[in-house]
Amino acid sequence: MDRGKRSEPAELLAVVLFGFLLRLFAGRSSLTENGILLPGYDEYYHMRRILYTVNHFPNTLWFDSYLNYPHGLNITWPPLFDQISAALCVVLGQHTNEGVVMVSSFVPMLTGILAIVVIYYLVRELFDHRVALMASFLTALAPNFIVNTMFAATDHHCLEVLLQLTTLLFIIMAICRNEKRYLFACAAGFAVAALAYTWEGADLYIGIFLIYAFIRMTLDLKEGKPSTNTATTLLTAVGLALVLVLPFWNTPWLSPSFLGMVAIIIALCVMYILSRFMQGRKISWTMFPLSILVLAVVFALSTRVFGGLFGLGALIQNGLDLIWGGGMIGKISEAEPLVYDAKTFYEVVFSALGLNLLISLAGIAASIIYIRRSDGGKRQGQLLLLVWAVYTILLTFGQARFLYVSTIAMGVLLSIFFFLAMDLVDRKLAARTKKAPKGWAVILLLLLISPTLTDAVNMAYNGGGTPPAVAGDWQQSLIWLKDNSNTTSYYELPEKVPEYSVMSWWDYGNWIVYLAERPVVANNFQAGVEDAAKFYLSESEENATAVLDARGTKYIIADFDLAYGKLPALTAWANEDINSYMKMEDQGSQIAAIPQQRFFNTTLGRLYFFDGAGTGHFRLIHESSTFLGSGDNPSKSKVKIFEYVPGAIIRVPAGPDQKVGALLNMTSNQGRPFNYVNEAIPMGGAFEIRVPYSTENRYETHAASPYLVFSGNENGVRMKNLNVSEEDVLKGRTIEVTF
Repeated sequence: MDRGKRSEPAELLAVVLFGFLLRLFAGRSSLTENGILLPGYDEYYHMRRILYTVNHFPNTLWFDSYLNYPHGLNITWPPLFDQISAALCVVLGQHTNEGVVMVSSFVPMLTGILAIVVIYYLVRELFDHRVALMASFLTALAPNFIVNTMFAATDHHCLEVLLQLTTLLFIIMAICRNEKRYLFACAAGFAVAALAYTWEGADLYIGIFLIYAFIRMTLDLKEGKPSTNTATTLLTAVGLALVLVLPFWNTPWLSPSFLGMVAIIIALCVMYILSRFMQGRKISWTMFPLSILVLAVVFALSTRVFGGLFGLGALIQNGLDLIWGGGMIGKISEAEPLVYDAKTFYEVVFSALGLNLLISLAGIAASIIYIRRSDGGKRQGQLLLLVWAVYTILLTFGQARFLYVSTIAMGVLLSIFFFLAMDLVDRKLAARTKKAPKGWAVILLLLLISPTLTDAVNMAYNGGGTPPAVAGDWQQSLIWLKDNSNTTSYYELPEKVPEYSVMSWWDYGNWIVYLAERPVVANNFQAGVEDAAKFYLSESEENATAVLDARGTKYIIADFDLAYGKLPALTAWANEDINSYMKMEDQGSQIAAIPQQRFFNTTLGRLYFFDGAGTGHFRLIHESSTFLGSGDNPSKSKVKIFEYVPGAIIRVPAGPDQKVGALLNMTSNQGRPFNYVNEAIPMGGAFEIRVPYSTENRYETHAASPYLVFSGNENGVRMKNLNVSEEDVLKGRTIEVTF
């Protein structure tokens, strides 16, 4: 073995170590004085499921009564990521919450560095050590992949990417090493099955091989070659995967992948039979793609005519929804297309990502040159690699979430382009008996990797230094809610309906379930989101309480981001016009969001901006310590928690010409004074005012004085102080007041 080859393991190890340290550094903000705080949203539900699995190993959580209250929710996440994390905890003897969280926080990092190794051997199989090493280094640097594989990023996407790459590696090895074709095809089958046990949309990735088979068979027909090896290799891999998923084929979380595999096997057989038929009849190769196109159209039409063909029509539609996330614009940011208007086009074009996409075009051209120069299995493998790279980039244009895999593909294409450019320059200069200028390759390399390097440094240094989204006000508020509300039942074994729920926007649902240990109406699976939108945008208290009664809600949370940042998503889910609630005003140095009167009339507006004044059922019980909007009156805390109560009814006999109301001076738990005021409505010869606050000190947010009840007209006003007990409020008692 020569010196260069002896250094390969050491060089790869250096890249792996770099990738590990980078991911640890990027996730450093999750390490807090009070333990590990997970960085995002879905991570919290994964951790809930991992903890459950550790305590019931190997069984996992399939139904959760703490979601979509009071109905509960079937969990359609395939379980492999959570079970692997739980198994590692069990093997290491970790059963406490702290120990499980610590072990699980390293799983994404380990998965990420395994993906770096897989990319190295995948590219090494088709090119050489130099290209493979650079591709693995750029995988270590891929910014969006770092986000999904950094410390504490306990989400299944890291395993999803690893298994996709592993499948690709084994299929390429089966293609390139004919003597072990079926061994590697079987290995690919295990990886495909594992992918199905990891992500519900696994068939979206398996479809890459169907596209490859179509191109390969077309080229084989053109060249007069049989496509037997291509068909048998792919059929072996997908067929074995199909057998491995059979035990759960009809479950909601696996049936899409199962049906996808069935469809792919059928499509492969049809294409192979058609190619053999055309080859035997000496039919022009150009008729093959045309015939496949016709068959595809006929199939698409038949799914509509014949009731979906056993669910395949719905499967195709779900796949199209995954590929194109246009329906999620304004609702779920990660599911939106990468470019869908002038603003997003500008943001992509004038960014490091835009430069990488441009360089990727050069990488595609370089890959085609390599394919034309190669032959045999290597040529076929390079074609498959190119199909995968282009396919994943196109997926990203459909949904931005796929950047976690397409940025890896861009790194591979960039590496191929760089070394092709180096070889071409060296050959040109060698033909002219000249030497390349010193350092030109380093300069080119730095130019090519600078967009990726810039984004990676920014993400790891700045993004990694930013506390997790839940840190601070949200974490403190949810801990307060856990400590100051009645404990709900069945948290550890969520099979039965607990006592009550918390209303929040869906973004915060997983946080509430995990940190406050309370049931929620809406969470990050979007279950209950329509009712949440209906509640927050309701413009009458009657409509708002009807939603809460149907959902068994006791507490409501509103925050600054919901009022100002998430309002577009809120109105999109409710099919309302954002401009009727909020106007954007150009103030020179900044764009200001100006709430409109309609927004103030909503339940969200009345709660967040006016602390529930004018309502009879909602009382502020806690606000977080950070206040936003300097100079605003009243001041706005970042997070506010309200309690939904029956409310005491103050009944005041008065003539129809009178105006009757009640005023209560309040002090929040942060020491902020505010006023609760409500106006009475005529009811059977008297006036009634429903009030949610007692004058007792039930919470730190409390009344500073008795109610001031007043009645009057232009001839004068009568006033009286009134104390209202906590029992009056909670039992909805009526209190008669006479002047």
